Amino acid sequence: MTRTRRRALLGAVLGCAALLPALSAAATPTPLVAHRGYGADRYITASLLEDPSRDVAYVVTGRDFPDGLTAGALAGTPGRNLFLTPHDQLTPEVRAVLGYYRKVVVVGGESPVGPDVMTWLQRNTRAELTRVAGENRYDTAARLSAQEFAPGVADVVVATGRTFPDALAGSAAAAKAGAPLLLVDGGSVPQSTRAELARLRPGRITVLGGTGAVPDDVLAELRSATTGTVTRVAGTDRYATAVAVSAAFFPTGAPTTQFVSGTSWPDAVAAGAFAGRRRSPLLLTPKDCVPQAVNLEVERLAPNSLQAIGGDAVYSVAAAKRTSCGSDVRTYLDELPPPTGNAALRDTHAVIGGVFYPRSVGFATDPRNSEYRTWTLGGSAGTFTATAGVADGTTSGLAVHVEVVGDERPLASYDVAAGKPAAIRVDVRGVQRLTLVTTSSAVTAASGDLDAGTVHFGDAGLR
Repeated sequence: MTRTRRRALLGAVLGCAALLPALSAAATPTPLVAHRGYGADRYITASLLEDPSRDVAYVVTGRDFPDGLTAGALAGTPGRNLFLTPHDQLTPEVRAVLGYYRKVVVVGGESPVGPDVMTWLQRNTRAELTRVAGENRYDTAARLSAQEFAPGVADVVVATGRTFPDALAGSAAAAKAGAPLLLVDGGSVPQSTRAELARLRPGRITVLGGTGAVPDDVLAELRSATTGTVTRVAGTDRYATAVAVSAAFFPTGAPTTQFVSGTSWPDAVAAGAFAGRRRSPLLLTPKDCVPQAVNLEVERLAPNSLQAIGGDAVYSVAAAKRTSCGSDVRTYLDELPPPTGNAALRDTHAVIGGVFYPRSVGFATDPRNSEYRTWTLGGSAGTFTATAGVADGTTSGLAVHVEVVGDERPLASYDVAAGKPAAIRVDVRGVQRLTLVTTSSAVTAASGDLDAGTVHFGDAGLR
């Protein structure tokens, strides 16, 4: 692939995120849809995530995850990039750019990254070449840390080396904190990790994952390696742990946020370094949906852009649209032909009563008259469902009377306000035209409160 074609792909896949308005995070709703970025395979995806400021390149195997996790934390600095490689030779996309780097670090021994890779680099680049390899994944992580960090670091991030999800979320967090990422082996701290901790003399240690990943006796052993605190950051599963990591390392929010698959590591390894360079958290999701905890964490972070890294095999359009896990299959109103009516309508999303609704219809209400919109159903629908309400955090005092009308016949009515949503479930069998009508109270516009006069119909659709 030529450099021109590669740059064109990068612009097509990721460039749309750069076009989002750089508005105040506090006043800007997070985007409804995540912009997706991926290549034809794991190797191209990693190369597409390259930072254009080329200084140090880390080359790791694309066949297993541990070396990529620890290197990803180091590559999460501007000017540094992480590339995946097959065992025997670099891919054309990676060969095309490595000659521009001042330094190339091959991570892992000849079993994961074969000697032919190093030979090619020696013959075709002028970069300072280094291979960092230990006897195992734990030793390699310790040696990477020793190359990069002087004693007295403020924090060390520790995760299990047996599985990837916790360390994956930790790679972006460690990059943001300027901390090394070290690995432990189930119920023990490997000798190489202990030795590196003794050299580093960290001010504190942050352990990622629950007791199933890193048992309490490992934490007890780690306490001897620091005069500061040893803190566990964990959730009930890999998705909740990534949320807890985000909350711990990004307490005031983040300008961007990255989504990756929580069940497939190859695209996600490079995404960890990409997130680190952008000082953004890395959140994990299943292939086809987003857990409530993850969606709510995005709302707390209030980013200006949201990106999902991974192709169709590991990351679906439904997940990019932030479809809630556990949602029933339905046809959303935004999938029907455009409605008619006087209401100022927008496709949106909202947190109503503590629940995130990714596919919502919003009416900007006017207390001077009723607002309405009518959708054509054609008599083929069964049940209309939605959660009507005012978004959490709205301070305008908005109260709304909502009516559901079918073919000009009232079907149901509700009164909603902040903290008082209504669950709508209406039989619409045979209904040709569905109309939603809102009549609001006067509102007091609050500075920066874009939802001051908006009533939401969360996940409004037909079953």
